[in-house]
Amino acid sequence: MNSSPFLALLIRIVVSAVVVFATYNPTGKSIYHWIVSHNNPTDAWVVLAGIVTVLALFSLLIASWKTFGMLGTTVIAILFAAIAYLFVQEGWVSAEKNHSIQWLGLALLSLFFGFGLAGAIIWRRITGQVMTDESDDVG
Repeated sequence: MNSSPFLALLIRIVVSAVVVFATYNPTGKSIYHWIVSHNNPTDAWVVLAGIVTVLALFSLLIASWKTFGMLGTTVIAILFAAIAYLFVQEGWVSAEKNHSIQWLGLALLSLFFGFGLAGAIIWRRITGQVMTDESDDVG
């Protein structure tokens, strides 16, 4: 993967999209819909699926937050709002159809998480510097 940072970025975006769209999507076939419509919400499989889903989403959120921080996340949110506005203005997405807005939002969230996961790769390519986490508990 070191030879192709684009492939590494693409894989991270796809992984993020799988997690986001498996968690919830407008088709009604998602983990969220399965849990909500399940006859026994205390079933071990339902609880396990919910916990694994929440952990996966929090992992993506933490990785993205570490990559972008407060300022970067705010800038990206503004950029995505402008992109959504453009899509609605140009008629590529219908504002009257809730599902189309949901699909766009989920796609943008997948991109946010994908770029968040690939933050170190992108940073290394742009600056030539390697990012490392500082930890007070080492040593």
